[in-house]
Amino acid sequence: MIHDPSSPVIVGAGIAQQRFDDPAAASEAGLLIRTALELAADDAGSRALLDRADVVMMPQGTWRYENPVSIVAPWNPAVRSIVADMGVLQQTLIGRACSMVADGAAEIVLVCGGEAKFRALRSQITDAGVVDSTTAGGPTERLVPAHDILTTEEIARGLPVPARQYAMIDTALRRAQGLSPREHIDALAGLWSSFSAIAVDNPTAWNRAFIAPDVLVSPSAANPMLAWPYTKLHCSQWNVDQAAALIICSAATAARFGVSPDRWVFAHVGVESNLMVPLTLRAEMHRSPAVRAVDDAIASHTGTAASDIAHLDIYSCFPAAVRVQANEFGLDTDQQLTVTGGMTFGGGPLNNYTLQGLATMVDVLRRHPDERGAVTNVSGMLTKFGASVWSCEPPLLPFAAIDVTAAATASTATVSLDPDYAGAAVVATYTVAFDRGQPVQGIVVGDAPAGVRCLATTSDPELIADMLAGDWCGETVIVDGATIGSAHST
Repeated sequence: MIHDPSSPVIVGAGIAQQRFDDPAAASEAGLLIRTALELAADDAGSRALLDRADVVMMPQGTWRYENPVSIVAPWNPAVRSIVADMGVLQQTLIGRACSMVADGAAEIVLVCGGEAKFRALRSQITDAGVVDSTTAGGPTERLVPAHDILTTEEIARGLPVPARQYAMIDTALRRAQGLSPREHIDALAGLWSSFSAIAVDNPTAWNRAFIAPDVLVSPSAANPMLAWPYTKLHCSQWNVDQAAALIICSAATAARFGVSPDRWVFAHVGVESNLMVPLTLRAEMHRSPAVRAVDDAIASHTGTAASDIAHLDIYSCFPAAVRVQANEFGLDTDQQLTVTGGMTFGGGPLNNYTLQGLATMVDVLRRHPDERGAVTNVSGMLTKFGASVWSCEPPLLPFAAIDVTAAATASTATVSLDPDYAGAAVVATYTVAFDRGQPVQGIVVGDAPAGVRCLATTSDPELIADMLAGDWCGETVIVDGATIGSAHST
């Protein structure tokens, strides 16, 4: 194996998981993350790597630790800590960790995160009243997103819920693909059933039960509709107790600590787009030119496009995320697109799944040392995109962290939204929001004359029933500001 000694490598990957009905028996999130770090060190064969780490990087979770590293890595109080707020790509942390190692700015970087949402849920159900540890101080550095993910109108008119936005993206893609609502529902069921089949064989998956397509097609008490055409089982399940950790260092450091070369997984490239355009302001809501820009950068640096990489884990918070990325990457949704089973079945720890997917990919690549793997990630409502490519074989070119925000910006068309628009509009996409299995709100994004976009809703039972029974894409509706009128026509 010929390699540059400064090449960044993952030498240890760990996934920690617990599932206790009694919340008092469960660890809080910080301790679960610490367990994942210890598992990662054991995977590398040396806990000394934890003691010598220069930097700990973490994506912010639902936990409220002011200084999370003090509970996650208490053995090294002087370690530099970096926490990325919600809305910062997990790829940003991974790319930064690899760059710091490659540049010699850090010797060993720990990237870790996790959740104990199942513990919190069980505490609420049982009234057990478990509490998390308190911490003092704060991280050395906090990364924050530059812009907002949602518009004021999206928040006020029913679209702050991710399932609703993603359902609308999926319906816009369905229209672009020329599918009927029935064909679309069947396609979603087949795709997500195939993801569940991968989870069956993943020992760290949260839900290892195979889900047949007919279960996904038909809403039920156990699988209620959330945002048409999405049922609960189409959505990321975040009530999980899962954590993941990666140990990243240079090849030279790995050798010095005695890590066997067959444990090394080389970083080839990391790419990210930080363009932030809210959904209703995107001219083509079924597309993401940013994904295409990421793929172009991967192909340029590695000589291989995503479609030619052997092992993939495509970020899978909702089917739209997978389908849009597959469309832009030129992937077939019939091929295997996940190594975990995805965020519904493998597990969806908020703001941490990419680490979960990458930790699993490390194991896959060690079993296939001559092949490459790619892990993608998303932030927001298909807002930001990132991807990284890995292999047990050294890269042909030195690792690079590439930002394609400028290219994504140049190729992403936008429109303006008129919150007070009154008149006729052609439905570009829509969904019906459900509460406790009952339809409660119809939501439409419409294209009005002169390229103006509108966002309107209805609670009228007859209009909602019509939205569910037919296909409103391409129909003309009458809107008055935030409200859909009583008439629509083809």
